[in-house]
Amino acid sequence: MPDILMRLESQVLVIDGAFGTMLQRHEIPAEQCPTELNVTAPEMVAEIHRSYYLAGADCATTNTFGGNRAKLAEYGLEDRVEELNRAGVRLARAGQSPHILGDIGPTGRVLEPLGDATFDELFAIFAEQASALAKESPDAIFIETMTDIAEARCAVLAARSVTQLPVLVTCTFGLSGRMDLSGTDAATAAIILEAAGASAVGMNCGLGPEQMLPLVEQMAAVTALPIIVQPNAGLPRLEEGKTVFPGTADEMGEYAARFVDAGASLVGSCCGSTPAYTGAIMDFARDKPVPESRAVAAGVVIAGPRGHVNLGEGPLALIGERINPTGKPALRDSLLEGSMAVIRSFAVEQQHAGAHALDVNVGAPGVDAAVVLPQAVKALVGMSDLPLVLDCTDPVALDAALRVYPGRALINSVNGSSESYEAILPIAETYGAAILILALDDDGIPDTADGRLEIIERVRGEAHRHGLTDRDLVVDSLVLTAATDPHAARVTLECVRRVTDDLGLATALGVSNVSHGLPGRPQLNAAFIAMARAAGLSSAIVNPGDQDVMGAVNSANALLGDDEQAASWVAWSAALAVEGRAQGEASGRVPRPHSASVPGTTESAEAPSGSALRSPLQAAVISGDKDGAPRLVDELVTGGMTPQDVIGKVLTPAIQELGDRYGRGEVFLPQLMVAADAMKAATDRAKSHLPEGEATSEGRVVFATVKGDIHSIGKDICISLLESQGFEVNDLGVDVAPETVLTAAATADVVCLSALMTTTLPAMEATVRSLAEERPGLPAFVGGAVVTDDWATSIGAGYSNDAPGCVAVVRAAIAEGGNS
Repeated sequence: MPDILMRLESQVLVIDGAFGTMLQRHEIPAEQCPTELNVTAPEMVAEIHRSYYLAGADCATTNTFGGNRAKLAEYGLEDRVEELNRAGVRLARAGQSPHILGDIGPTGRVLEPLGDATFDELFAIFAEQASALAKESPDAIFIETMTDIAEARCAVLAARSVTQLPVLVTCTFGLSGRMDLSGTDAATAAIILEAAGASAVGMNCGLGPEQMLPLVEQMAAVTALPIIVQPNAGLPRLEEGKTVFPGTADEMGEYAARFVDAGASLVGSCCGSTPAYTGAIMDFARDKPVPESRAVAAGVVIAGPRGHVNLGEGPLALIGERINPTGKPALRDSLLEGSMAVIRSFAVEQQHAGAHALDVNVGAPGVDAAVVLPQAVKALVGMSDLPLVLDCTDPVALDAALRVYPGRALINSVNGSSESYEAILPIAETYGAAILILALDDDGIPDTADGRLEIIERVRGEAHRHGLTDRDLVVDSLVLTAATDPHAARVTLECVRRVTDDLGLATALGVSNVSHGLPGRPQLNAAFIAMARAAGLSSAIVNPGDQDVMGAVNSANALLGDDEQAASWVAWSAALAVEGRAQGEASGRVPRPHSASVPGTTESAEAPSGSALRSPLQAAVISGDKDGAPRLVDELVTGGMTPQDVIGKVLTPAIQELGDRYGRGEVFLPQLMVAADAMKAATDRAKSHLPEGEATSEGRVVFATVKGDIHSIGKDICISLLESQGFEVNDLGVDVAPETVLTAAATADVVCLSALMTTTLPAMEATVRSLAEERPGLPAFVGGAVVTDDWATSIGAGYSNDAPGCVAVVRAAIAEGGNS
């Protein structure tokens, strides 16, 4: 075991503090690449490392945060990746700290489906930097400040592909407790990154110590890995155009001790901190004992980018079975056409009906699973919060899909055939996926529980040899139809009981097989699932829209003590009653409902309880169905609705509602981005129905990241939402001089400016000032992580703190200008 990991088993290690804060004290110009200082100003870099070591840092973080090819390309230094990173490790070692962490930051690119970067592109970028750092033998690779779980996971996998060094990783969370770009909570992030192979997980930047403490507790509840904490020196505020961090060194030290009590063992500080903060952390926390072990819930946990579910502990977990083209010609045909519209629709329906995970099967004649399964994964992660179960035995397709899935999936399935486990288990090991073991082999399905247990234990042993543990294994004892074997259900139930009690493994069953060929299937399925739950079944593959099955699930959970105060049973029963009354009012009678959605309408899976029913086009936009939305526009126009009304009365209210829900924290940026894509596709189709020359624009917007700042993600998100709602946007890019903005503003209705770096705020102010002088009355809005409403007002600009807000203020400014 590497020395740093051995130390973490018994003691707290102190990580150094903010490097950028120290560089700013040397008045480094904004256009200077910080990583290049490793060769142009090595004495300065070494001095900073030395100051943190003297203050008590056990771990020095190399000055290579922006040392990847994508970031270096912004300075024309992309061909110097190895030189600059290796120099960074040598300088950190010269500072004499006992442990050196080879630092890797984000690329500034956004992965599909939210952005245009492919997994393979970013994987290559991270692998190149990790390889360069590893050549100088640091103690670990340290991936930090990740706001997108997909990029964080990609970086971990890339680093592991080129080095055996421990890989530490930290994410950045906002005040919502979620990663800003992917909407991932702290516990889910820890689960995903541990599965990807991280040696330690944690958080840095974004928040002060007070806000980070509950996030540390959330991570400690789901992982036994060492936890890293590096808060900012309080929540920043702007004073006279400069960012000020109000937290003191003693406050940081006091919280460091609380972090250790909560489960952290690597503690440092981030933006606004100095060696004084490192000294305080050392004084308060270094000698505190590290808890010998943390109690982590048993079971098999799988995760999507915005949530996780335990398939082995707690109430019965439901895996929605509907995304399977067998017997579903509409789904089969859409897959053959390359459309994900039906998959999205089934996902929405099942999430709304109560599924905890989604089984995804694209197997149909003529469908290339190696191409379509990854496409389905990318379509689902942007609009559904549920973890995915990849129902496929093709190793090529599984590898391609797991590579791009920013979560922890369950592979469905592997069996007792050597051909099966030799192909699938290495893939599960590489990507940290859980596996569903089927109790069959080359000789078929044994007739007895003993025979099935023998296969299960054989596959279990092979899985252990591939580095998997029991927390990676779910067992399907297999259900055969009672129509052909009256003892089939009894054998399955015995096997479930023994897998649960004797082997201690999580279990799953495809419930509906038991009733195949018999009448009254819903009632048989419901009875069987209740019996299986009593035998220990921990998850079931079902149709969550089947109310008989859902009734059995909810009643079993309530009666077996897995539903605290029967809350889920009461809520389900109440919803069923409301739905029954609604159908009765529509038909003059009150039927027993068989579906979780009201017939003839569609409601978003992400919609809160009691939300208004939406038209199919509105539902398509909200679920991000850019394939299906244009077709629904055509149907409305063919039915007599004008294109103007389609845009104004159907599309615009849908995207505005989603923006409002984003502001309330009910949905997150990924859903907003995919909805914007669908909105733009629908709006473009509606405009295509207008007579030539009648297409109109909502207004003309010039957008730029100001001079000296090379960050574009926030700008690009705002532009995406603006364009989706009919605005013409002139994107000037990054590092844009005031005079360039002024020239472009000659034909604009509004100017929007973005900045992420405090050092570029003067450039933002200069740009706003030049606009006020040369184009008086032209609305100018500013935003970005370092910008506040008060500071915007002080320079004479408007302000928005997020993308939906940007659309709102731009729309209002243009409307006011038109009225005047």
